[in-house]
Amino acid sequence: MTEQISKFTLGTVQLGMNYGMANKTGQPSTEQAFAILDAAAENGVTSLDTAVAYGTSEEVIGKYLAQSQNRFFITSKFKLAGKDDPLAEFEQQKNLTKEHLGKVNMYFYHDAHQMRAYGSLLREPMERMKEEGLTSMVGASVYEVEDIEDFLKCEWLQGIQVPMNILDNRIVESGLLEELKKRGVLVFVRSVFLQGLLCMDTVPERFEFLGPYVEELRDIAKSENMSLREMSVAYIRDLPGITSLALGCETAGQVKENAALIGVKAISPAGTDAIRALGKRVPIQEAMDRILGKK
Repeated sequence: MTEQISKFTLGTVQLGMNYGMANKTGQPSTEQAFAILDAAAENGVTSLDTAVAYGTSEEVIGKYLAQSQNRFFITSKFKLAGKDDPLAEFEQQKNLTKEHLGKVNMYFYHDAHQMRAYGSLLREPMERMKEEGLTSMVGASVYEVEDIEDFLKCEWLQGIQVPMNILDNRIVESGLLEELKKRGVLVFVRSVFLQGLLCMDTVPERFEFLGPYVEELRDIAKSENMSLREMSVAYIRDLPGITSLALGCETAGQVKENAALIGVKAISPAGTDAIRALGKRVPIQEAMDRILGKK
């Protein structure tokens, strides 16, 4: 199964809606979206990440596949509104994905809170999706380190998507990444650039407390003869247990750029040590709370 998954997974939220602090172009037209997907296939990308909640993303991908010979390993996600009948809601979400895409390779909880709340209730219908040929694997997308601990209690889940970046080593330091690897869980990483912060020339005022740490990263990158973008990707890519990096793209040109990033050289052991030492000083929880709207 994993041989089908490229190290670069194309994140497709941008195909269905405006998304991200660094987004400058907005949602692409259908023609532009198809060009992005063409560029992905042409540059060795075999994996797509989407969700029912990503606006028209699933629908756009479905229309593309209907007129293209290109095929992808597709992960989609469902998110319940918390109404009275979660089973009925799940069926509605599942049927939307089925209508748009037919089948997907992986089907995830979009929210760790729902994984906790409905884990036992939705296990049977999610497992039934595999029996019906609508998906091959099931899993969850999470936001916090503690969510991974709860994920590991659900032994029937086979894949996970986590936010992770070069400034945030909590998943590594906690031993949770190693535990996921031992369990054979497929690990997809999103927010590699901290929702675009690590690509910006100037850190936004709301995150200015991260400015000194980003500058230290730039110095490490310079010593490695790499750009910060290159080093950010190489660091996460080479962590043992990482299956693929979900990177969003606004244009076909960005797909080519990100495909090239995936192939950059490895960071030296000294550089890796410097990054991890820096990570111990970063108030990363503060940054994540602000990104998630908790502050």
